[in-house]
Amino acid sequence: MKRYDAQAGRFSNRALLAFTQAGLPQTLSSRPRADGKPAEILLYDEIGFWGVTAKDFAGQLAQVGPGPINLRINSPGGDVFDGLAIYSSLKQHDGAVNVIIDGLAASAASYIALAGDTVSIAPNAFMMIHNAWGLVIGNKADMTATAGVMSKIDGQMAALYSGKTGQSAEDISALMDAETWFTAQEAIDAGLADIIVNDDRNISPSAKIDMAPDKDVLALAAEMALCSRRRMARLAEAENAL
Repeated sequence: MKRYDAQAGRFSNRALLAFTQAGLPQTLSSRPRADGKPAEILLYDEIGFWGVTAKDFAGQLAQVGPGPINLRINSPGGDVFDGLAIYSSLKQHDGAVNVIIDGLAASAASYIALAGDTVSIAPNAFMMIHNAWGLVIGNKADMTATAGVMSKIDGQMAALYSGKTGQSAEDISALMDAETWFTAQEAIDAGLADIIVNDDRNISPSAKIDMAPDKDVLALAAEMALCSRRRMARLAEAENAL
């Protein structure tokens, strides 16, 4: 477990701009249950106002209804309170929750992942935990009061990580202070995840006959590219305004 010290690695607008270049759709989507399989929810965005709010997520949970769900995560995190509300809604869901970290579960997304009854992580995926941060304007009393509130928030998050990993809150707090990045194996070793996803496809010969993309796949790819371009433009605009 090593701290990633590069300033560009922190979640400024510039870092988020790089994140969007992966071509991920700015969306929260779900797939209903079919053929006895769990429903699937994709959380592939920031958490909060610029991405997926707790209200958005609660709507998706209501849409898929009671029963098992697979929650797939690739998110840099975001608003701490939206994250906590999403975590609570998953813990209260009537059915098993299986979390799969496809690429990144950082900041608020890292403790959302802990709401799963099982937490799987792709071999090349990452998790990151850190202390809450934000901005405050005011006098020294305002600064001191804000520091006190943020300490309480950090304590709540440390308790969530501690409950999952079995590590002490003090040890977890030290990892949060250092802004710690975990590879898949390090996440397993730390107790944040339960299993590394087996990415062997083992496609049978009969399944290889028709490998041409269908129209639905092409339409989804086009939608993803469009969403990515729009999001990149918005974040570039914000970066230039700084």
